[in-house]
Amino acid sequence: MKKYSFTNTFAVFCLAALLLAGCSSPGSSEVGSMVSNAETASNSNTAKVTSEIQTQELAQSAGSLFSSKDLDTSWDTSNAVSIDFSGGEAKISGTNGAAAFRDGILTISKAGTYILSSSLNGSIIVEASKNDFIHLVLNGVEITCENSAPINIRQADKVVITLADGTENKLVDGAVYQYDDPDAEEPSAALFSKDDLSLNGNGSLTIQANHNNGIQSKDDLRISGGNYSITAAKNGIVGKDSLVISDGSFTISAENDAMKSTNDKDEGKGYLTINGGNYLITSQSDGIQAETALSITGGNFEITTAGGSGNSSSNGKGMWGSAASSSDEASAKGIKAGQAIQISGGEYLLNTSDDSVHSNGSIEITGGAFQISSGDDGVHADELLTIKDGEINIAQSYEGLEALDIDLEGGTVYISASDDGVNAAGGRDNSSMGGRPGQNSFGGSMGSLSISGGYYFVDANGDGLDSNGTIDMSGGTVLVNGPEDNGNGALDYDSSFLISGGVLITAGSSGMAQVTSSESAQNTVVYYLPSAESGTAVRLEKADGTEIYSFTPSKKYSCILISSPEIVQGDYTIKSGGIIVNAHSIKDGVSTGGNYEAESSSVSFSLKDSVTYVDSNGITQARGFGGFGGGRGHGEMGAPPDGSFEGKKHKDWMPGGEMPPQPN
Repeated sequence: MKKYSFTNTFAVFCLAALLLAGCSSPGSSEVGSMVSNAETASNSNTAKVTSEIQTQELAQSAGSLFSSKDLDTSWDTSNAVSIDFSGGEAKISGTNGAAAFRDGILTISKAGTYILSSSLNGSIIVEASKNDFIHLVLNGVEITCENSAPINIRQADKVVITLADGTENKLVDGAVYQYDDPDAEEPSAALFSKDDLSLNGNGSLTIQANHNNGIQSKDDLRISGGNYSITAAKNGIVGKDSLVISDGSFTISAENDAMKSTNDKDEGKGYLTINGGNYLITSQSDGIQAETALSITGGNFEITTAGGSGNSSSNGKGMWGSAASSSDEASAKGIKAGQAIQISGGEYLLNTSDDSVHSNGSIEITGGAFQISSGDDGVHADELLTIKDGEINIAQSYEGLEALDIDLEGGTVYISASDDGVNAAGGRDNSSMGGRPGQNSFGGSMGSLSISGGYYFVDANGDGLDSNGTIDMSGGTVLVNGPEDNGNGALDYDSSFLISGGVLITAGSSGMAQVTSSESAQNTVVYYLPSAESGTAVRLEKADGTEIYSFTPSKKYSCILISSPEIVQGDYTIKSGGIIVNAHSIKDGVSTGGNYEAESSSVSFSLKDSVTYVDSNGITQARGFGGFGGGRGHGEMGAPPDGSFEGKKHKDWMPGGEMPPQPN
């Protein structure tokens, strides 16, 4: 499987940033080459690019995603053709254009500005030359067509539709179209264009698309303003070569995808860029979907797909409500791209049956505020997932963050997962099995998890941090609650977990517990205790009583792991079974100051090695199937001590961590 990097995603992101700043940006042909580069940019497990260098290169090559015509909402009535449909007729005034009306059809055949008003039972057809620019002004018009598209743009160089300020406009089609050429199946939307189409203005447009799509361009589609309410029998808004939106308000209800770009054949096409706007989306399939690259720099998004997270694809039934399908392409994701996603801002309320944010290639998040409730994964990339900044709250998920390679550099992330919290290459275990729609597909590499910054709080019923290869931590804070069962572990890796910085605190079961590798530069204390209920605290102190960390897990636990730069050679005491009283501060179970009361156990010890194991009797040995600190790779492990494989993932018991063939 090909690897994807952020080359294209940075390109689209930079285009959007330049656009918002009023600067020039690469032309469509240059954008195309950037998009195509996403397929071949990197083949390493930690595919990365230097965004600063790329941004400088992009800034030096200029063009514009929005032309001046795209953004111009003005018109000169003295040079325009005014068309009033009052009384079932077309009152045409003005000579700087060419418009003819017959049998309910207005045909525009020449460049010019055309102002439309009143109600028409019929349709507007634009059939001009390939060099003609057409400006349509919807000035309070309602067009109903029972057997075709209310607006059908067959040919022009470009058509710009302006929604006049303060006006309400409406397009309604019938459920069945009559085609001159049945094989063409065009038009296929209530507002349809075979050539470049732009929409702007501050008016409103309501579309009732009973046949197929709401708005569709078979070329590039640009939207820079307007208020849209779209109900579609299939897709809401479709741009084939690209869909670019800089502003507007969108309420979309779609039986298939709400917004999408579709070109998967022409190199450098099929991208989608959003720079702002408000989006209230309800779809039975994907909410926002780019065939290649998707970039979002801002906006407010409320997206519900296929009935929401309660209608989960991970329940093994292989369906999402009315989107149920035996097709391999069945998908009900919130935000999706075929190659790369880059999100640098915006506010997101995502309630999705399938993955909330999904890329078949890479994802980079550098900003934004996310509230996620997912029936499957919260954020999933088949290849590389990078988080550098932003606020992400995954309140419900099957697995919280998942990719072949995961790079956590910053941000604040809360994860609640019914299976694994953070999962690198998890598709190699049971999370991808069952034949459900959209099940995971990864490359053949083992996977890696790198943590260098940020704040990550994980509540998992499965593994807390899971990598089928390596884990490396050099900074940041990671807190893990769970699992409670002995068939999983707070840490789960196949090769090594090297920690050289940051704070890591985990509380979970001891049966499958793994710890950091003995080769690590930073020290770790592992404390085994009888099963303790949630709400009872563990405190690690220096021998003189100086507090290192106090942690009150939110789940039942029997193994605590603490790793921090503050743990150095010396004497320590660890207390358990009690509670923290009068703490100075408490955040996510970690408290500072206060008194430790009602302890049931207190044990003193001297730091022994880079990994020191302690129980109520003092220094002890590693326990549990995974508690050797060296990972399960290299053939170190055999079968579980009790000889039972039931309830355990294959990679947990097979020597060397090798997996039998799995369904893709």
